[in-house]
Amino acid sequence: MKKISKVFIATSSFSAKLSDLSKNLNIKNYKFIKNPVKKKLTNSQIVQFAKDCEYIIAGTENYDKDTINKLKSLKCLFRMGSGIDNIDIDHLKKNKIKFFKSKVTPEVAVAELIVGYILSFYRDLLEHDKNLKNKIWKKKMGSVLSGKTIGIIGYGKVGRHLHKILKNFGLKVLINDKKKIKQNNSKLDLLIKNSDIISVNINLTTKHQLLNKHKLNLCKKNCLIINTSRPEVVDNNYLYKLLKNNKILGACMDVFDQEPYYGKFTKLSNVILTPHIGSYSKEIRSEMEKEALKFIINANA
Repeated sequence: MKKISKVFIATSSFSAKLSDLSKNLNIKNYKFIKNPVKKKLTNSQIVQFAKDCEYIIAGTENYDKDTINKLKSLKCLFRMGSGIDNIDIDHLKKNKIKFFKSKVTPEVAVAELIVGYILSFYRDLLEHDKNLKNKIWKKKMGSVLSGKTIGIIGYGKVGRHLHKILKNFGLKVLINDKKKIKQNNSKLDLLIKNSDIISVNINLTTKHQLLNKHKLNLCKKNCLIINTSRPEVVDNNYLYKLLKNNKILGACMDVFDQEPYYGKFTKLSNVILTPHIGSYSKEIRSEMEKEALKFIINANA
C-alpha cells in the first residue's frame, strides 16, 4: 500500500473542494491539512502545523532559514501567488527541497482592483453608499478621470494590464520601471511631481523605500497613492502624516506591514483599505489552486 503524503495548505483560504477535484486528480494518497487560523501564519505557526508535512502550498507567510530548517519532512514547496521575496529559495535548494511558483498570474484581478479604487475614490462611492443607507441624501461633487495623469511605478504584468485598461479613460500615463521599456520611461521624481494618481506595482527586490519621505514630499496636493504591491516600498509612517494633515488627496492600500491590519490608517477618512485581496478573485484563485494541486501530485509521481 502506497504511503499517505501530507500536504499543508498554508494560504489563509483555499476555496477548492478537494472532493470535486478528486474526479480529475489522483489525490487519494494525500492527506490535506488546511490553515486552521484562516489568516497569515507566523513562523512558529508554520512549524506547528506543517512540521511533519512533505509538501506545502504557501501564501505570503515567511519561510526563512530557521523556519525551513525546522520543517524536517519538507520535500516540496509551492508558492501560490506572484511574489517570492517571502521565501529563502537558496536555502530550499541547499536542502534539496523542490520549489515552484504559480504560472497563473493575477495581473487582471490586481489591475481591475486598482481601477475600482480610482473610480470609488473619484466619485466618493463609499461615502454616498454609507450616507444613503443611513437615510442621508447628500450629494458630493466627484471628478472624472479624463484629463488626469496616472504614474505607473513598475511596468510588469500588473502595470502593463493597468495601462491597457486605462487607455480609454482619457488619462495621460507616465511610466517608471527599472528596465528599459519601449514606452517612455519617466524619471521617478518627474513622475511623482506630475501625477494625479500614483500606482505602485513593483516586487520587493531591495530594502530601499521607493516612496520615502523625500519622494512623498514631491506629490501634488491632489495626489492619490495606490499600493497593491508590498508595504515596504512606501514610508507608511510619513504617508500617514501626509494623509492626516490633508497634504495629499488620499491613498488606497491592499498591503500592510502587519496582517491582519487594524492600525492607524483605519482612523482616516481619506483612505480605502482592503485586506490583501489583489489576486483574490474566484477565477484567478481557482486556477492557482488547481495548478498547485497538480504540481504537488506530479512532484510525487
